[in-house]
Amino acid sequence: MDLFEQHVFAGIFGRRSIRNYVEGREVEPEKIMKLLQAAMAAPSACNIQPWDFIVVTDPDLVRQVKESIERFGNYNAPMLIAVCSYPDLIPWQGDTGMADCCAAIENMLLAATAMGLGSVWIGSFKRDRIRQILNIPEHVVPVGLAYFGYPAESRPPRTRYLEEAVHWQRYDPERPHPPRPGHIL
Repeated sequence: MDLFEQHVFAGIFGRRSIRNYVEGREVEPEKIMKLLQAAMAAPSACNIQPWDFIVVTDPDLVRQVKESIERFGNYNAPMLIAVCSYPDLIPWQGDTGMADCCAAIENMLLAATAMGLGSVWIGSFKRDRIRQILNIPEHVVPVGLAYFGYPAESRPPRTRYLEEAVHWQRYDPERPHPPRPGHIL
């Protein structure tokens, strides 16, 4: 394994969801810019880049966003970035740019890990409430929220490879699907 490959896999396996952050330590503006640069380096269908990013550092707005999320969202991160799709940029029907935005979020999470920041992706939230708090127009789709800060917890690197999630050549519809790790239902 060459050095680049080692670094890439160390970053991927080292990226963990962090839910506890150092109180009172803000994320520096230059690191926020690097997060945004990483996001916009994500792959995008036909390079359309149908995304908008709302950087939220105002403590009152951060609090409002956190309080609007019923479960799994009230972590003490000092900042967040809301990633929104701007589907008006997509010239074909049926695509909202969701995949492009998700790739951008993952790039930010990996970049955060590389810069010593912690992060967590919040995908379940009331979109209408987030629209209201962050002044997002109806034609723009809030896709995900990513919290960032300096981690107050450490989690070991790992992979979550599951052989039962892999199909070779064709999908096997007869395969049982037992709950996977993290299954919350």
